[in-house]
Formats: sequence, structure tokens, C-alpha cells
Amino acid sequence: MRVSRSIRNRIRTAGVATVLTGLLCAGSPVAGAQASAPSSEATGIQAEVGVAGHPTSDLKLTRTDILTRAQSWIDERVPYSQSKWHTNQYGRYRQDCSGYVSMAWGLKNVRWTGNIMEVATRISKSKLLPGDALWVHGSSVQHIAIFVRWADSAKTQAVVREEYRTGTVAAQRTWSASWTSKFTAIRYKNVIEGDAKTCAVVNENHKSYTQLAEGAKGELVKAAQCLLAGAGFNTGADGPSGTFDATMTSAVKQYQTKVGLPSNGTVDSHTWTALLSRGSTPMVQDGSTGSAVSRVQRSLNAATNAGLDVDGQFGPKTTTAVKNYQSSRKLGSDGIVGPNTWAALQAGK
Repeated sequence: MRVSRSIRNRIRTAGVATVLTGLLCAGSPVAGAQASAPSSEATGIQAEVGVAGHPTSDLKLTRTDILTRAQSWIDERVPYSQSKWHTNQYGRYRQDCSGYVSMAWGLKNVRWTGNIMEVATRISKSKLLPGDALWVHGSSVQHIAIFVRWADSAKTQAVVREEYRTGTVAAQRTWSASWTSKFTAIRYKNVIEGDAKTCAVVNENHKSYTQLAEGAKGELVKAAQCLLAGAGFNTGADGPSGTFDATMTSAVKQYQTKVGLPSNGTVDSHTWTALLSRGSTPMVQDGSTGSAVSRVQRSLNAATNAGLDVDGQFGPKTTTAVKNYQSSRKLGSDGIVGPNTWAALQAGK
């Protein structure tokens, strides 16, 4: 049901700080999946609650800021809910699709799909950048998700971060072309531009990772520079240049020394594997999803030329690749990425 105008007027008159609560975000199938039956989004009213860290006004954020905030709920495995609210260092927000985007964009008031355009503008899909959003608010389907990048060169399949539906947790997913086509591209009005050259727009997901040495150029060099920067090593003041220069050679050598690899300054398969698997080490196996799975897939592509699609979905192909890796490293071939497998990957084995 919709909130009546009289109720809205009574709330404004009473001076109560309110937000509209989007009570249902329609399911969004991943690439290759069939769209589920569309659902409608109801709206309700709930007063905003003051929480330490919650913005007192809509924040101005870089694209990297937005993606970092969005990743926090993925790391915390925040479950979808139309009625529950999650609190972390970024504030308190409702656990549905629009609450998630409100958190990522640093909004003071939690929006819903019916009023999110008060803080956003429409853009062409061809102009989408990381931190923008894909949005639909129709009579049968209402949903919104943070755009990360395109999964294909034709720019038809969007990689997004989203709160999906009941029974799931915040995650990064790849949408099918047919589902992506249903959405409008929008941009947060307070996004701080100028970081288009930063790692927010660099693709670290590749099916193969060739050896790189000083003098190399291209997208893989950018990916390596971003991975090194994320590990705390300086690859240049101007962000990922895509050129493997003396500064990057020094960074590679320092990183190799830190993780116990030969310090030769070349990003070989061992260095790639260690860099790509950096991060938390949760146990993941068949059926798991999320950023940890993506890191496993990337590192296996580097370590064994597995050729996996980096989609964050732990399915049969990823299981086989894990078993092959474990067998070749004498780890016990169970297809589960646990402490020993993570340790081997992060050591560049």
C-alpha cells in the first residue's frame, strides 16, 4: 500500500523526522538466469534514529568512498530485511536495497526507490562509473543497486553491489543483459568527481595474468598497481598509470620481500597469486558467494591458468579449479578453501 497524502501531511505538521521505507526490492537475476516474477515495493514510515557516525547531512563522497562503504555490508554479510536496520561505522540504515544505497551514498535520511531521485540525476548507461546506481521504480518492480563495472565489452551485463531479497545477504553480483536493460542509470548529486584515474575504475578481474616487468604497459599493469597500492606500497603519486616504471619495480620488490617471494621486481604468477588473494580468509566452498570467492577465482587464474569467470559465484568450475590447485600443492583435494589453501595462495604458491 502507498502512504496517503494526509498521513504525510500529519507527519510534517508534527515535525517528526521521517523516511520512507522501501519494503520490497524486486529480485534481480544474475547473468544467465531467468528473471523471477516481478514484485511490488510497499512503502512505510519510520522515524530516523540518531546514531554515532550517522551523517547529519548528505555527504560528499568520492567514488572510492562509495565503493568502500558498499563493500562494508558485503564483508559483514548484512542480511536483506525490509524491517531491520544495520549499524556500523557509517551509520544506521535499513537493510533493503534502497537502505543499502542510502548507506553507500552517505545519505542523512534513508531513501526508497520512490524518492531516491531527490538526491540523484539520470545519466546515460554509457556514462556509468563506479559508485553510480541502476534504478527502476515501476508499478511491478522497484529496485536499486550500486554500479561497479561492466562484465562484458558490449556493456550489457552490469556488475553491481546490492541488497537483493529476503534470504540473501549484501553481495556483488553480475546481472544478465535482459535484467540490466530494465534499469535506468542514475548518479548521486554529491559525488566528488576527479578520481576517474583511481583504482575505483580499474578492472582487477581477468581470466589470465601474464608476467609483467619494467617497461610493460596496459590494463594488467594498472591492476597490479592497484593491488600493490592496496597492500600499502607506493606505485606513483598519480594513481594507476598503466606504465611499469622504476617506482613500481621498487614497490614490487618490497612486496615480494614482505611475503617471502624472491625479490626480482617482476610480477610473475607467484606475485600475482599473492596479490590477488590478499584480504580476509573466510572458509568458502561450493555455493558460497561474494568478494572472497572473487579473490579465490582471480588467484587461481594466476596460479594455475584456471580461466575462471570472476563472478563471485562458487560453482562446479571453481570447485574443480580449487581441487586441481590443492592437488598440485599437496594440500588435500577437498575443493574447500580453508586456512591451508588461503595460506598457500597468499604466500604465492
